[in-house]
Amino acid sequence: MASGALFVRLTVAAASLGALLLAARLSPDDGRTLDATMHHLGDDRTPDWKEAPEEPTAPPLEIPFESAANAGEWLLEVSARDVDNQWALALNGVEFARLRPTNDELRVGRYPVPPGLVKAGRNVLAVRAVDQPKDDITVGRIVLHERSLRELAQLGRVEVTVLDAETKQPIPARITVVDAAGAPLELFYAERPLAAVRPGIAYTGDGVATLEIPAGACTLWASRGMEWSAAKVEHVVVFGETSKVELSIRREVDTRGWVAADTHVHTLTYSGHGDASVEERLVTLAGEGIELAIATDHNHQTDYRPLQRALALNAWFTPVVGNEVTTDNGHMNAFPFDPSAPVPESKVTDWKALVAGIRAKGAKVVILNHPRWPEGGKDPLTNFGFDESTGLNAAGQEFTFDCIELVNSDCPTAPTNLVLPMWYALLERGLRFTAVGASDSHAVGVVVGQGRTYVPSATDDPTKLDVDAACEAFKRGEVSVSLGMFATIEVDGHRMGESFTPRGDEVEAVVTVRHPSWVTPRTLEIVVDRTSAATVRLDEPATGDTPTLQVRRVRLKLASDANWIVAVARGDKVSAPFWPMSVPETMAITNPVFVTR
Repeated sequence: MASGALFVRLTVAAASLGALLLAARLSPDDGRTLDATMHHLGDDRTPDWKEAPEEPTAPPLEIPFESAANAGEWLLEVSARDVDNQWALALNGVEFARLRPTNDELRVGRYPVPPGLVKAGRNVLAVRAVDQPKDDITVGRIVLHERSLRELAQLGRVEVTVLDAETKQPIPARITVVDAAGAPLELFYAERPLAAVRPGIAYTGDGVATLEIPAGACTLWASRGMEWSAAKVEHVVVFGETSKVELSIRREVDTRGWVAADTHVHTLTYSGHGDASVEERLVTLAGEGIELAIATDHNHQTDYRPLQRALALNAWFTPVVGNEVTTDNGHMNAFPFDPSAPVPESKVTDWKALVAGIRAKGAKVVILNHPRWPEGGKDPLTNFGFDESTGLNAAGQEFTFDCIELVNSDCPTAPTNLVLPMWYALLERGLRFTAVGASDSHAVGVVVGQGRTYVPSATDDPTKLDVDAACEAFKRGEVSVSLGMFATIEVDGHRMGESFTPRGDEVEAVVTVRHPSWVTPRTLEIVVDRTSAATVRLDEPATGDTPTLQVRRVRLKLASDANWIVAVARGDKVSAPFWPMSVPETMAITNPVFVTR
């Protein structure tokens, strides 16, 4: 992205710093209603939106009003629904804010009006589409307050620093702020180039953040993904005063020789839904400790590198250009691509031809995404007549992708337990599809990298990762699936993706489960050829265990026709506000060690 585009985004953000949603506690104020009506702007009928007419009106919406001039900052409240794309607010022809994304909810946004923008006499407020005039929204119920947001919301300033406890240096992180009841607090005047801010959330790309918070008691958390501890502090915010908070976190999970990858990442900028701009996505990737970041916008090849340089985030991760090739019968993530090359054809219905077309555009890895989504029997496997007992499908589709997404942390309607039987069935047929984990995050509040894949690496320096070697590790099945925990398995000394011939009918599986102190593991299951061969407890300490690591040695008796061995660790769902989960449990899944005779 050009630096000029970055400047425009930052200028608009600076003008809309306090534009947040309903929860702010405003003091009484006699705001003037400029327009009590809800309007439907766009080009499609929307019978489900009852607050506005079904039939649309073409933008812009213009609302004239009389006023005195504003010598100081004032505040504008605007209700809106289904804001997916960019809509500008302008006064007298001058843009001062953009409507906050609202998805399909009707919400109130609050937007500071800079001093001098309201003139004495007649004014015109306009709501206009920036570059997506076909987006349909409802907008209206506009109220102008002749006081500042700081006065109305009784804000106090909190200057937060997040430090690496070992180096004592600031580090990218997520800051989470909740009230005394645990509800997210709105954060005002916090947006800047190295920030991604939503109610209760402020990601920082450099370890520092200045937040303005409604006065009262709150709790602040600092976190950085599943390899790091989480820190919290109770704090009282005082209206009109500035306070400082310092939070230290430390690396708790030893991942030397491995790097954290998220193979399924989106932006509003290029996927067209969700709420994370591409700039915000880069900040969240750094803040959650993702080291190999695969950009997979829908049918688009996004190159993070120019903007990563502009934001000085190069030190934290290696970006890879990918593409979620989005079809009517399934989605496939693929990488790497040349960002300037044509995107793969997405209208192909035959999967073998689809994958061949993807590879012809340069991709080395092709992943079948969320294979049991959409729910309700509409997923591609059900449409193909997939049989989990045989691994065959009635449609005769040939599966030639490399990997299957077992963990998708933003797909609660198709949890991992629905996908595992499909993977097991394919393994039983002798098809070696690598299991991967990913977040599928489209939004700032959906934790990017919550689902992730650990990839072996010759270096732990996230700026020097060998993308080609990582692709080969995916294809060989040497990677491990993570959702709050990270597991590896060795069977008689042989690792994931390797094959071996047992010397007898018994083998020893050694499984290592790593996790942060805020994740509680419960069980470890060893699966041999779809059958649970052993289950051991992880919440009962064994010799050598630590608060963040368990090692279990399990003797297995193998049948003469055994083909593969997998380990599955399960743990409690995290309830802390800094790592909100939409799936029911934490997990780690190894890829198989294969048995030959």
